[in-house]
Amino acid sequence: MNLTEIQKALAAAELDGWLLFDFHGLNPIAGRVAGLDPARMITRRWFGLVPAKGDPIWLHSVIEAHVFSDLPGKKTAYVGWRQLEESLRGILGGLRRVAMEYSARGAIPYVSRVDGGTLEMVRACGVEVVSSADLVQFFEARWSGEALAAHRRAARHLDEIVVRTYSEVAEAVEGGRSPTEHEIQKFMAETFQERGLVSGAPIVAVNANAGNPHYEPTALKSSSIKSGDLLLLDLWCREKGDEAVYADITWMGFVGKTVPGRYDDVWQAVSGARDAAIQCVLESVRAGKILRGCDVDDVARAFIRDRGYERFFIHRTGHSVGREVHGNGANLDNLETRDERRLIPGTGFTVEPGVYLPEYGIRSEVNLYISDGGAEVTTSVQDRITPILAR
Repeated sequence: MNLTEIQKALAAAELDGWLLFDFHGLNPIAGRVAGLDPARMITRRWFGLVPAKGDPIWLHSVIEAHVFSDLPGKKTAYVGWRQLEESLRGILGGLRRVAMEYSARGAIPYVSRVDGGTLEMVRACGVEVVSSADLVQFFEARWSGEALAAHRRAARHLDEIVVRTYSEVAEAVEGGRSPTEHEIQKFMAETFQERGLVSGAPIVAVNANAGNPHYEPTALKSSSIKSGDLLLLDLWCREKGDEAVYADITWMGFVGKTVPGRYDDVWQAVSGARDAAIQCVLESVRAGKILRGCDVDDVARAFIRDRGYERFFIHRTGHSVGREVHGNGANLDNLETRDERRLIPGTGFTVEPGVYLPEYGIRSEVNLYISDGGAEVTTSVQDRITPILAR
């Protein structure tokens, strides 16, 4: 825990403290901010008050005192719910406003980690509870220099795996075989494993299946990939290690030598929205303008709307990227939620507009990073649908 930096942030936000809370891992943010070992077993409720001034105070069950013994500050053990509530009132006495992992009306689900009953308990102590969303982004979502370097390496792995996957598909189809989506997914997963990377199961989807943004092929339900098919690959990975963060891309290919013109209109809408969003970020950061996640979503959505595809763009424009592929920073979202958090230096996120028609779907995904001196695209940018058999 970087107590000095947290207290500076609390003072700047005019908050009396950051009240951490967890029960059975429902709020992993609290444990990470506190510096608790995630491997330690904690089965009872605990609170941690990081005040704007002074030392932290930890309120925990008496049977789990050993877990908190190495944390800085004062420790208060409780036995039973009566003593828990009494001790909490004592800790919060005299405070006016505290931040918790809460978001009004669930506006930012990634931050809404504290249950309603616990919020009632805290408010009954006479304090106002405000969202810790900005604090979480500042202390959870920013990348270190080492993390940025690891992200760049992960991005190079993704580029290479896309090329290898296209070659695998081409060799199979040219050899008279029609591999299934699931078989290609398995090939990609094995490639990640061979390289020692952390990754989930990539999305491999052809034609109408690509019209489902979160399509999942299985061994029992999977389409064949054959000549003339449109192929969507969505893949993400990170290196192992505490500082590694993900890279996350989506690439479009056509199993043939020439991409049919019917796909180009949708591709131009999608890639144009991607590029408009990128340009919005680059120009705003260069000019020192305040830029929110919802603002960038508006830019991409307007581009697609002007081309008549708005009702087929059914998800946010992008998400925060960190040690989890969906990180705790600002998302580019004014559709699923209204994410009014600022895009701040040290954070990275995806830009991934898509259009999903009944016959097929097209998405293009890149990653952007904002530094103290500017902003940059950190992954390759696809300029056209790749003709996979044009080798």
